Amino acid sequence: MPMFSSLRSKAQGKGKKKEIPSGFDWSHAKTALDFTANIAEGTGLTPLKSVTGTVKKIVEIAETIKKNKESCVNIAKYSFELIEDLKKTLEGKEEVDQTLLESLQRLEKELNHVKEKLDNIAGRNLGKKIIFSGADKEAIADCEKRIKQQLERFNTILNVNLQHKFTKIEKMHNQQKITSDQLEQAIPAVPRIFFGRDPLIKEGADYVINNAQAFLAILGPGGIGKTALAQKIIEVEAIKDKFEKRSYFIPCDILPNVASLILGMLQCLKIPAQEGKSQTEMLNDYLQLNAKHTLLVLDNFETLWYSKEGRAGIQNFLEKLFNFKHVSILVTMRGPDGPGTIEWYKLGTESGIPPLSMEAARKMFLAISGNKSGLLEKTEAIDKLLKELDYVPLAIRLIAQRARTSQLESLLRMWKGGKTSILKEGKGDFTRSTSVECSIQLSVNLLSEAAHDLLSVISFLPNGIPMWVDNLRKMLPKFENLDTSVAELLDCSLVSSHGGDIYMLAPTREYIQKKHPIESGETMISLETFYVEWIREVVDNKRNMNKELQLHILNITKIINTEIRKLVKQEHIEVIEILGEAYKFDGIVVEVIDNILVNIQDMSINQKNNLQFIKVDMLIWNAQWMEAEGEVKRIRRGNESNNKNNTAQWFQRLRKFFGMQARDSGVMAAQCLQRLGKIHWMQDKYSEAAEMFSKAKSQFEETGHQLGAAQCLKSLGNIHRMQSRYSKATVMLSNAKSQFEKIGSQLGAAQCLQSLGDIHWMQDRYSEATEMLSKAKSQ
Repeated sequence: MPMFSSLRSKAQGKGKKKEIPSGFDWSHAKTALDFTANIAEGTGLTPLKSVTGTVKKIVEIAETIKKNKESCVNIAKYSFELIEDLKKTLEGKEEVDQTLLESLQRLEKELNHVKEKLDNIAGRNLGKKIIFSGADKEAIADCEKRIKQQLERFNTILNVNLQHKFTKIEKMHNQQKITSDQLEQAIPAVPRIFFGRDPLIKEGADYVINNAQAFLAILGPGGIGKTALAQKIIEVEAIKDKFEKRSYFIPCDILPNVASLILGMLQCLKIPAQEGKSQTEMLNDYLQLNAKHTLLVLDNFETLWYSKEGRAGIQNFLEKLFNFKHVSILVTMRGPDGPGTIEWYKLGTESGIPPLSMEAARKMFLAISGNKSGLLEKTEAIDKLLKELDYVPLAIRLIAQRARTSQLESLLRMWKGGKTSILKEGKGDFTRSTSVECSIQLSVNLLSEAAHDLLSVISFLPNGIPMWVDNLRKMLPKFENLDTSVAELLDCSLVSSHGGDIYMLAPTREYIQKKHPIESGETMISLETFYVEWIREVVDNKRNMNKELQLHILNITKIINTEIRKLVKQEHIEVIEILGEAYKFDGIVVEVIDNILVNIQDMSINQKNNLQFIKVDMLIWNAQWMEAEGEVKRIRRGNESNNKNNTAQWFQRLRKFFGMQARDSGVMAAQCLQRLGKIHWMQDKYSEAAEMFSKAKSQFEETGHQLGAAQCLKSLGNIHRMQSRYSKATVMLSNAKSQFEKIGSQLGAAQCLQSLGDIHWMQDRYSEATEMLSKAKSQ
């Protein structure tokens, strides 16, 4: 008998439906709550007993309050209905899962808040009742709203539980009827358009071929292309030769437990039913009798590994499979490690299969979109869009399909407005292969409430959590079990790890921010406090300041931009002043300055000037002459009636501006040569392009424009790379990378690393290539 079946509501006579009377029967409600509390105590469900006790107190207090009687009746009514929904949610359960227990605890906290508010109102003397009449009315209305929200929340939970029951029954029914046709239909077609994975295909195939028994794990987040990579590996001719026709692709996403997996394997292996033998015995006998090399591809294995049945059964089954020495297994799944205790050979980086390179992503986009002539002329805009997708294959495929019928400008507007909601195909029920959001949500559904909260925080931070072991507890001092939550997120591949940092791919970050944003203002204050204190400490170490800031700069500016919309604090201005002195190569700080200047009204003229001068310096540093001139003129107009110190400061900045502008003609000439080089490059006129880039580089060096010179050197290195002159290319790209690092250009250095990584791939130096590409990703 289910543990909580005694919570079922008692019948009240034939045909009579139990309901709360329209006038609300206070006595009936309190008696029913006492009964529920006693049952909860008897069944050992302490949280329900505690919640019920709190609700009874709320009902008792609400009954005594004379004002706003309609709201007080609603508070009591909603509270009573809430307990009834909780009873329905628990009815028939053998045990209560951790997520529901956490929800009960959160509910109790909210109810106690309501109880305290009502208790304060009910306890006022006559004088205070008159004084606080208006405030009390608002407080009672707020209590009514809070209780109603909780009622709606648990109504949703009840509906989800009912749907889960129906789904479970349906799956139990369907798994007894899994056919070869169903398995075949669940296997996606091998992709015809496939770029950027040749080294991984070769590495995976070589490992399987050269080991008598192979255990290959293809790991990583949803949408990264694990299934397609597995299909390409088993299509390699040498794989076909080794296993002949004994490679079996098993789609585990339609096999929710061990029993259905065994049935699916029997279907794939075409093992006929035998009277008097269990399915496990039939599979075991077949594998013992057929001792030739066999390859089992277990695709989307996380469905089984994270099933609610637990891991004991599936792990036991795997261990038995491992004992058949002629059976090799290729598994694809989300997470950083393969299943069980066996040592898996893992492809890719420490977080699994990486995103595509920029060039592979562009080729994929153009091939799927139909290589339209209009798109071929807009590679810069395409590259920018693909970068915002973090080069994730599923996202690229889905947005490229839209590009077949939409103009690029329209596509960019769609992405800006809809983000991941546009990354889908078809209508109706979406799957992990037809919707980026569906694919991400499958992983989100596996999380506990604590990990869910941390996920929201990480999605808000563009840089992720650099050196999370040291920084995370300082960022979120009131979060509990942070290490466990990080492990959960890594296990579900919702975040990736590299060099001690944890970060989120762009499609996941955009989706989580939209669907599961940070709800607590207290959390935002914690993040803001951490970064204000952190930047004060970093500024003392001038030598490593820029390097440290580069790891966190996007987090810092986003937090400040968010918080100044509520209230501009002196700490915000202090942070910008520090960034103005230490980090003059990132235009995003200008955006923060503009936001402060717009949002703060009572700033002193000196504070305002200082921020404006920081902005001018940054614009000059980035050779934005017209913008810098406009800002200087605005400062002058704002200071016409101020003292001589301000005027002198303005003239000092003006002289600096015009002094640098004198070199403008040389810079402009170099930029023209640079653009001519790019045009020749796009036309595959490498000699002409190299000549233009060399002249532009010399011109940039003469005018002291280090960024332009480094960009030209990088372009020259890439031209040699395209012509397979790898030695010269490596030298030039390495030098360019050093120059970018010297002037603080993180993007330029990352692009050089990416190109160097591509060179190593072409030279079959895979470990060095992986290292380079990983470093580029982390920049």
